[in-house]
Amino acid sequence: MGFSTTIWNWYGQSEYRRVLAVCLAIRGLTFLAMNADEQRQTIPDCPACEVWSKTMLPLHEALTVCGAAMQKDVRSGLQHVWDLCSSLPESAIHCDDRSIFDQCEWQPLREAANQALAFVDAEKISPYLDELISDCRSAMVHS
Repeated sequence: MGFSTTIWNWYGQSEYRRVLAVCLAIRGLTFLAMNADEQRQTIPDCPACEVWSKTMLPLHEALTVCGAAMQKDVRSGLQHVWDLCSSLPESAIHCDDRSIFDQCEWQPLREAANQALAFVDAEKISPYLDELISDCRSAMVHS
C-alpha cells in the first residue's frame, strides 16, 4: 500500500489535521527539491525566513502530527530532510541573501527532498493538493 492510500484513508476518517500536515509537507518538499534558480524565483521575500517558515517547518509539523502513524520509510525520509534542514549552517540560510540556494549544503537537501517526495507518493497526491489543503482547513475551522 502506497502512502497516498494512507492519506486518502485519513481523509475518509476525518483525520484532517494529519492530511493537512502531510499536504503542507509535500509543498515544502517540492520546493526543497527544486534547483537553486527555481528556488530563487519562487521565494518573494527574505529567502531564509520564507524557506524556514513555509517549507521547512511544515516537515516538522508532519512528523509531530503524524509520527508513528506514518509508514517507517515515509517517516524516516521526512526525518532525514528535517535533520538536514536543522543542520544547515548559518551561511546557508542567511537572511536577505538570495544566493543561499547556491551553497553546497543545499544539494544533499535537494536529493533527500526528492527521495522523500517518492516516499510520500507526491506524484499521486499533487493533483489534489490544493483541494485537500482547502478542504482540510475548512473542515478544521468548522469542527
